[in-house]
Amino acid sequence: MSKHHSKIYVSYKDGSKPYGKEVVLGFSGFFGGMTTPVYTDREGVAIIGHESTGKADIYVGGKKVGSFNTPGETVVFI
Repeated sequence: MSKHHSKIYVSYKDGSKPYGKEVVLGFSGFFGGMTTPVYTDREGVAIIGHESTGKADIYVGGKKVGSFNTPGETVVFI
C-alpha cells in the first residue's frame, strides 16, 4: 500500500472530462521513478498512490502536461 496519494483532475480545454486516460507521475532524484499507471474515471479524476514526495511531472497519455508538488491535488488540461 502506498504511503501517499495525489489526485489529478484531467480536463480537455473545452471543459469536458476524459474517461480512461492513462496518468503517471514521474519523480526525479535519488528515489525517482515513475508511478504505476492509473486511468481517469468518468469525472476525469486519477488518484495515484506513490512513495516519493516533492516535485513530480505529470504525464497523460505519455505526454508531459505539467508538474506539481506531491502529495496533493492539481488540475491539468489536455
